Amino acid sequence: MRDDPFFKDTPRNSLTVEGLTIEFPILYYDLRVIHAVFNAKTSAIKKLLPHSNYKPIEMWPGTGMLGITAFEYFDTSIGPYNEIAIAIPIRFPPSFAFPGLAAISMMRKKLFSVYIHHLPVTTEIALKGGIYFYNYPKFLAEIAFKDEGQNLEVTLKEKGEMILKLKSKKLPLNRSSKLTFYTYSIKDRVVMRGLVEGWAPKIGETMLRSDAELELGNHRISKELAELNLSKTARSGIYAEGMMTKLYDPDIRWNVDTLQKIPV
Repeated sequence: MRDDPFFKDTPRNSLTVEGLTIEFPILYYDLRVIHAVFNAKTSAIKKLLPHSNYKPIEMWPGTGMLGITAFEYFDTSIGPYNEIAIAIPIRFPPSFAFPGLAAISMMRKKLFSVYIHHLPVTTEIALKGGIYFYNYPKFLAEIAFKDEGQNLEVTLKEKGEMILKLKSKKLPLNRSSKLTFYTYSIKDRVVMRGLVEGWAPKIGETMLRSDAELELGNHRISKELAELNLSKTARSGIYAEGMMTKLYDPDIRWNVDTLQKIPV
């Protein structure tokens, strides 16, 4: 898929931080993704957010969302690896959004704005690149995908201790779609926005209810998630194969308190 038109004429530049040089955007030529969104009380979600100016998007008043997204990167410009994003859909800079409408619009447009709370990965270069260039909350972990016919099971462990297991039926791959993700990381009271552009030639989705279920272990992150009292099954989901993405270097920075933009 390296010769797909999605990557044609993509300008790239090299950046070096902490002795690590990476060419941006990072190109993901072939990946599989499963995404599940669980409901949780907004009051509980807010406790995970690093600042009050991060505003959680609600499904309805008092009910926010937590996304668990597992990526199986078969071919990328920094090598193959696996990753799981534990993220909260947000609005930043903060603005009013009608509960429900903003969530539905996000899923229909495939335009996601998220605060990533945890981002475990399986390789050193993915770890260092995410920390050095984006301030992502990454750590090394074991992430295993297990196919059982039309079912998929993804297990996340750290040093052999289970954090979570995401189990779901594979949604029918009956369409294609563009996807856009904006991630908002924060360090030293500075918010950085990262852009991910995606193209999924084979994707399936559900907006009302998903078969995805989450099993939690006894890890500190497991206990943190258990305190959210998540819905037993996911409320929406995405499954895609042969997806392609471009991860750009951060393009906008803000002071999280004043919301003033900081020159990049």
